[in-house]
Amino acid sequence: MNKNFLVKLALIVGTLLFFLFGIFGLPKSFSGQGMLAAVGEHIHLGLDLKGGTNLILQVQVNDAVNVVAQTAVEVLKDQLRNRKIDYADVSQSDPQNNPDHVLVKGVQPSARGDLVSIVRDRLPEYDVTGGPNNSWNLAMRPSALTDLKKKAVAQAIDTIRNRIDALGVSEPTIEEHGGDYQILVQLPGIDDSGRVKDLIQSTAMLEIKQMTDGPYPSEQAALQAKGGITPADSLLLPGQCANGTEQTWCFVSRVSAVSGKDLRDAQASSDQNGQPSVTFSLTG
Repeated sequence: MNKNFLVKLALIVGTLLFFLFGIFGLPKSFSGQGMLAAVGEHIHLGLDLKGGTNLILQVQVNDAVNVVAQTAVEVLKDQLRNRKIDYADVSQSDPQNNPDHVLVKGVQPSARGDLVSIVRDRLPEYDVTGGPNNSWNLAMRPSALTDLKKKAVAQAIDTIRNRIDALGVSEPTIEEHGGDYQILVQLPGIDDSGRVKDLIQSTAMLEIKQMTDGPYPSEQAALQAKGGITPADSLLLPGQCANGTEQTWCFVSRVSAVSGKDLRDAQASSDQNGQPSVTFSLTG
């Protein structure tokens, strides 16, 4: 009877130790401090016990819509010029309330086919309808507009998570909150909310533009080559030569060849020489 009891007791103790070590890990030492250290490494206190920062962020999704609409404006101007179609103006008709709407003025009815072709081929997320006085209205399709806003929230969450990881926070909560394009951020153990806000609210936008002319040794030299005026379809931007020391100036296309919304994924990597680089894949 005693033998059976000891066997059962040993089995119970062994099972408990197995699961305890599975949860807390094997301590560096079996002293009191060693056991407490093992518990501290594997059990992370939440905001209710440890304190920290709790934020609800509002994603300005209309900013993302504005960026896409502004790109659409430049694409339309560029394509109309290339096809030698006269127009009076291309601009957002109501950036505050309807940032996705674009108004094209002064395109004759005879050029309707070309305008529809441009929208179909280069701006497939837009619908185009005719208006008074040779004007044309472009509006983003509802499904495309919703997808764009959802993507803006998803990208914001990924960006915030990457920035929070740099703080070394254990088990942060970063997720969509409610249905109004909000993000919940909970950071146990981080009390400097001002620093956190500065870190996660700073904005950045990737654009890859094609160089159309240059490089020039100075801004004055670049403008002089163009008669003192930057071409309407170009931007004049500073840059650096391949050696990374001399500053140069180049004319680049106003329309981005690739923007952040075209990236499907990007990761840190190394090139063939072992130097830091970035690998990325694009959307369709």
